[in-house]
Amino acid sequence: MKQQDMTLEQLREYDGKGPEGRILLAANGKIFDVTRGKRFYGPGGPYGLFAGRDASRALATFSMTEDVFRNEYDDLSDLTSMQMESVREWEMQFTEKYDYVGRLLKPGEQPRDYTDTEDEQSEDQKDKSESEKKTD
Repeated sequence: MKQQDMTLEQLREYDGKGPEGRILLAANGKIFDVTRGKRFYGPGGPYGLFAGRDASRALATFSMTEDVFRNEYDDLSDLTSMQMESVREWEMQFTEKYDYVGRLLKPGEQPRDYTDTEDEQSEDQKDKSESEKKTD
């Protein structure tokens, strides 16, 4: 999927129920394509509630109930430091396992323009970091 920033409303379209079946979720302001994990994040999966949503609060509080999800942008400002640490740990796991799509936009925030050059640069960085790992 092409890199792009999204509003919460745009993110909701990617709940795995659309014609493509693509599943996105947000964690700590970052959007990830978790379609590969549709067994977990797809409709009927154990984490299906996360599909097309900002899962940050649910991940922070270890809550799998509908009422933990907000219908508007959630700045997470009321979470404790331990809960925020949990969100960051989940974000790291998603970063390692799934493709980064873009940022979850705050109200009024403008999307970033992800150009082909940035995609090439990020590929170059990946190649560089993989070659560095091999030399360690």
